[in-house]
Amino acid sequence: MQKTYNQVKIEDCNQIEKETKSSTLLGSKIYSQYNYRWIILTCYLLVVFINGISYQTFIPNAKQFVQLYDVDEQIITLTGTIYLIMQPLFTFFASSIIVKKGFVVSTNLGVILTIVGYGIRLLINKYSFIFAILGQAFLGISRPFILNGQTTMAQNWFFPSNRTAVLAACNAFQSFSMVISVLWPANWIFKDYSYNKQNQQEGLDLSIQLQYQQFFFSLTLLPVFFLIKNNPKTPPSGFANSDHDVGFYQSIIKLLTNKNFILILFTFSLFFGTKKGFGLILPYIMSPFGFVDTDYSIASTMLIIGGFFSAGCVSKLVLKFKKYKTIGITLFIISLALTLLMYPILMVERLIPLCIQQLLLGFFIIPMVPVLIEYSCESIYPLNGSFSVGVMVSGVTIVAMLSSILLTFTSKGQDSDKNSIFNTYIIFCCIQLTGFILFLFTKEILNRSKEVQQRAQSKQSVFYCQQQLKDSIVNPNGVYNEQIVGDYPTEHPILDSHEFIQNPEVLNPDFIEQMQNDEQS
Repeated sequence: MQKTYNQVKIEDCNQIEKETKSSTLLGSKIYSQYNYRWIILTCYLLVVFINGISYQTFIPNAKQFVQLYDVDEQIITLTGTIYLIMQPLFTFFASSIIVKKGFVVSTNLGVILTIVGYGIRLLINKYSFIFAILGQAFLGISRPFILNGQTTMAQNWFFPSNRTAVLAACNAFQSFSMVISVLWPANWIFKDYSYNKQNQQEGLDLSIQLQYQQFFFSLTLLPVFFLIKNNPKTPPSGFANSDHDVGFYQSIIKLLTNKNFILILFTFSLFFGTKKGFGLILPYIMSPFGFVDTDYSIASTMLIIGGFFSAGCVSKLVLKFKKYKTIGITLFIISLALTLLMYPILMVERLIPLCIQQLLLGFFIIPMVPVLIEYSCESIYPLNGSFSVGVMVSGVTIVAMLSSILLTFTSKGQDSDKNSIFNTYIIFCCIQLTGFILFLFTKEILNRSKEVQQRAQSKQSVFYCQQQLKDSIVNPNGVYNEQIVGDYPTEHPILDSHEFIQNPEVLNPDFIEQMQNDEQS
């Protein structure tokens, strides 16, 4: 017995409904952004910034802290090192919390650890400088709980067209906080202070003043507990709703055996890790050419400003073309060319050309961070993006520490001269070029984008089935009512959002069941 057209369509719709039932794409929800997303973003950027300014609190005035607290210089350096090393140690644990509990729980935990870390540092004058190291350890532990959730936050609250810009803003604020971590103690607290035995107490007072200022600044994060939310009522895209239940250890194994991700990881780590390591010794690089610490601060600020200008442009390119590799290669080539220009500009010994070079470099290099992060998330999907972010930030952290040691040695540190700087610059550029070469071997695997597209097509198919059934019942004598299997159309037209809004009743999940009852009666 041949089936009628209605019976065939009912069976097809039932099958499609089963395939898409787990997704909230099926239903009357329309993707939307909420104004509250700006509060979420502001809270998140504030957390990133306040945590980041703790990094180099003690390093710019290391000699004075050595004399004030009678400790070795290596102990002062340890305050920065221990902050960084906690990222790779706790990154997988932080990512697992984000996957299981959401980025809000992870961020709130990061806020608690940040405030506790600043609070512990208040004890350095009363007890020992060891409390500075302990406080920095807590601040470092909080870092992966904060940074690993940036992709989840962007996916939950922003349209795909805005996500790259949001990630660029997160990276820019993180970099800017590193600059402030140098300026705060060096330019605002100890600016007019020079240690001697007679004014030791004055130095200790300035030190505890710095600790209290940063502690009270961290208390501004308390409203975050009440303001930040995990997700809006309706998502900004289909990917925000995807829920892939992959075990913790299974996620790690899949991540570290993904060859494409490993290539992206090494590219990201070598390029941006050495860039951060180079930035840590930039005062040594600039000093033989007559530049002072103020010039270093201005140049670093111009780099961040350039990144803010370009974030929106690059995000639109990524959304329009979905060519992560092509866009990445273009940004790599321009960034490498501008990096090579820095040494000749230093030889000119003029601040304005250096600022222009740093502004242009920031315009092209900072957007590379979200592009590579999104590229890696596409590659590892359906694994949660927080795992990718955590491992990549950890890679950058490790390479930054190692490269800063290497480049400090080759530049001779405080005894740097133009010859040692030239040799250091050659090594730095070679490592950067190695990262670029590795990137050329990556493959553009867009797992996430393909699934989002498939879900959208599934939703359109369900709508088409339901609309055809509705027309069949309303017009039972229509030409399609008694067509047999094989004669009905298999190509479904693409429907725009206007049709969904104009026909909300056909998006009712009970519509198919109602049609079946009508057919039987």
